[in-house]
Amino acid sequence: MIKLKIKLNEIIKVNALKKKIGNIQLIDNDYNKLSISQRLGLLSLNIFTVSIKYKIVNSSDIIANYKMYAEGEQKCVISLRPVKFIVKKSFDIKFFDQKKIELSLLEDEFVEPIYNGEINFYDIAVQMLSSFLDPYPKINNGKIKLENFYKDKLETNKSKNNPFEVLNNLNK
Repeated sequence: MIKLKIKLNEIIKVNALKKKIGNIQLIDNDYNKLSISQRLGLLSLNIFTVSIKYKIVNSSDIIANYKMYAEGEQKCVISLRPVKFIVKKSFDIKFFDQKKIELSLLEDEFVEPIYNGEINFYDIAVQMLSSFLDPYPKINNGKIKLENFYKDKLETNKSKNNPFEVLNNLNK
């Protein structure tokens, strides 16, 4: 069984995978985590570990089982304050030579075409992390009192000459 360690944006040639079964470990360093954070618009990505077990089905097709664990923070869509996230997922991706599949008919989101005999295992992991993140993260599951964030603005607006406030005071 072969073990590979790969970097962010490292492209692997299918014919470089000499063994039919192997493991790939994505390199988890600060530079990679910062790049991923910027790409996905995260406040931070503290942990991002991915291990991949692959099996070569034939000369050009591969099945890969990804095990992903990520921890970090996103911005709350309401308050813009940090919201923690934890992603712990396992999923399979099938890599097929792009000449063998009709891309326009491709419906399975867990199938990736191989172009020129090259695969970017790391990029697939980042794309999948993006799909597992909450697109609208909220502090306390969205149970936020907006008065806490806009209290000063609400009080100053009430004290100004609001036309309805003026009309209300005329009748008194």
